Amino acid sequence: MSQKSFPYIRTALLSLGFFTNNLTWSVFSIYVPIFLRREFISIFGDISVINTLVGLIMVLDNIAAILIQPYIGQLSDRTWIPKLGRRMPYIIIGIPLAAFFFGLIGTFESTLILLLIAICGFNVSMAFYRTPVMSLVPDYLSKEYRSQGSGVLNIVGGVASITGLFVSSYLYQINHTLSFWIIGAIMIVCLIILFFTVREHKEYKPEENQEKIGIFASIKMLFKGKERNVMLLLVLGAIFFHISGYQVAETYISSFVSVVLGLPENQAGFILGAFIGFQIIAAFPAGIVGRKIGPLNACLVGIIGFSLGLAPITISSIQSTSVVKDILFLNNFEASWLTVFYFIEIIIMGFSWLLLSINVIVVIWDMTPARKIATYTGYYYLFSQLAAIVSPFLAGGVFDLMEAIFKLEGLRIFFLYISCSYLIALIFISIVKHKKVRQLRDEHEKEQFYIKRIEEKQLPLLLLPKILFGFGIRTKEFKELKHEQKRELKQLKKEFRKLKKEQRGLDKEEIPKEKLQQHQRTLKKKRRIIRKIKKRHKRERQELKNEIMEEDLQKQMKGLEKLSETIKGQLNTIRNLPAKLTDKFIGNEEEEMEEPNGKCDDSTKDKKQDYNSECN
Repeated sequence: MSQKSFPYIRTALLSLGFFTNNLTWSVFSIYVPIFLRREFISIFGDISVINTLVGLIMVLDNIAAILIQPYIGQLSDRTWIPKLGRRMPYIIIGIPLAAFFFGLIGTFESTLILLLIAICGFNVSMAFYRTPVMSLVPDYLSKEYRSQGSGVLNIVGGVASITGLFVSSYLYQINHTLSFWIIGAIMIVCLIILFFTVREHKEYKPEENQEKIGIFASIKMLFKGKERNVMLLLVLGAIFFHISGYQVAETYISSFVSVVLGLPENQAGFILGAFIGFQIIAAFPAGIVGRKIGPLNACLVGIIGFSLGLAPITISSIQSTSVVKDILFLNNFEASWLTVFYFIEIIIMGFSWLLLSINVIVVIWDMTPARKIATYTGYYYLFSQLAAIVSPFLAGGVFDLMEAIFKLEGLRIFFLYISCSYLIALIFISIVKHKKVRQLRDEHEKEQFYIKRIEEKQLPLLLLPKILFGFGIRTKEFKELKHEQKRELKQLKKEFRKLKKEQRGLDKEEIPKEKLQQHQRTLKKKRRIIRKIKKRHKRERQELKNEIMEEDLQKQMKGLEKLSETIKGQLNTIRNLPAKLTDKFIGNEEEEMEEPNGKCDDSTKDKKQDYNSECN
C-alpha cells in the first residue's frame, strides 16, 4: 500500500485499541497491588512472603501474554470474516471482556477469591486482543510510514496512561468501584469508534488447507519451523535485553531513589511522570527520524546515544551518588552551566531511548511477510513479556548477591545492570546491521546495490553524522551533479552576502528612499532565486536517481529476456530428447541382435514392435 502523505487521523483512530490497553494497565499497576496486599494481610497476617505473593499475582499478565499472544497472532493472520476482517473479530471480543473483568476488579476489591478470578479474566482478555490491535497499524501503513505510525501509537499510549491515572485518581476518592467501571466504559466507547471508522481490506486471503496450530507449537515454529530466521531471532534478542533494562529501571527506580540517594520515594514518581510527558512530546519526531534514516539505523543510533548518556551516570552511581542525584534532578534547577549540561544529557538519553523503543517493533514489521504481521507482532510480545518476567527477578538476585559478597548496598549497581543490558542489545543490533548490509551486497550488483540501499536506508553505519544528515547515491554521475549544484549555489550565496553587506552600508548612509527600496527588492528577488534553485537542484537529483533506477530496470529486463531464451532452448532440447533416445536405443539393439548374415530373427522383430508400441 503506497501513500502520498502520512495519514495522521487514520493512524490515531487505528491506535484507539492500544489506547484501551495503556488506559487500564496504568490503573491496574497502581491499585491492584494495594488490593492484593490488603487482602493477603487480612487472611494470612503480616507474614514475610506477602510481597512475594503480590509479585506472583502481578506477573500473571506476563505469563498469559507469553502463552496466548503468539498463538492469537498466528490465528489472526489465518482468519478472515466478511465485514470484520482479520483483526476486528478478536478486538470486539477482547475489549468488552477486558472492560467487564476490569469493572469486577473494582467491585470485588475486598473479596480475595473473586478478585483473583477477575484479575485472571482481565489478564486473559487483554492478551486475547493485544496482538491484533497492534497489527492494525502495520496492516494499513506502508513500510515508509511505519516508524511515524509507531510514534503516533506511542503518543496515544502516553495520553492513555495519563488519562487513566487522572480519571482513576479523581473518581477513586468518590467511589472505588465507580472509577473502574467508568474506565471500562471508556474502553467500550473506543471500541465503538474503532469499529465504525476502521474497515480492513482483503488484500491477503488466508491460505487454504492450513495445518492447525497449538499454543506451544506457535512458539516452537519460531525456532524450528518455517518461521525460523536468524536475523529475526537477533532482533528479538535485542528486544529482550532492551525490555530487560527498562523493566529493571521501572521496578527498582523508587528503591534506588530512597535507599541509595536518600530521597523520599515519591521523587521517583516525578522522574517517571517527566519521562511519560517527554515521551508524548518526542515520540512523533522520533518516528520521523526513523522514517528518514530507516528503523534499523534509528535503533542503532538510539541505543548508542542512550548508552553514551548512561555511562557517566553508571560510573557516578558506583563512586559518588551526589553526582547521580544532580543529574537525575537537574542540579535542583540551579542557574549554572552544569544544570544546562545535565539537561542536555537527559534530553539526549530520553530521545535516544525513544528512537530505539519506537523503531524496534518497526524492524520486526519490516521483516514480516504481509500476511503474517500479527504472527511476528506476537513474537515481539513473547520476548518483551519474557524479559518483564525474568529481568526484575534476576536483577534482584544480582543486587542481593552483591550485598552478600561485597557487603555493599546492592542497588548501587542498579545503573550498571541497566548499562550491561543495553550493551548486549547493542551487540545484537550491530550484528543485524552487519548481516543486512552484507546480504544486500551479496544479492545485488554494484549500481543496483546503491539504489537498493537508498530505498531501504540500509547504508553501513560508519559515522554518526552520515546517519543524522542523510545519504546520497554513491555513483559518479550523482556526485558530479551534486558538486556542480553546490558550486552554483555557493556563487549565488556569495552574491547574496555581497548585497546584504551593501544593504548594511546603505542603512548607515543618507540616501533616497527609492534607492533603498530598490535595493531591498533586489535582495528579496535574489532570495527567491536561491529558493527556486534549491528546488530545481532537488528535482534534478531525483530525476537522475529515477534515471539510474530505470537503467537498472532495463538491464534486469534484458537479463530476464536472455534467461527466458536460454530456458526456451533447454525446453526444446528436453522435448526432443525422448525421440533421440528411442532412435539410439533401437539402433543399439539392432546391432546387438543382428545375425551374422545381416538378417534379424523373429524374436528381434517382436522386441522392436513391442518397444515401438510402448514409445507410441
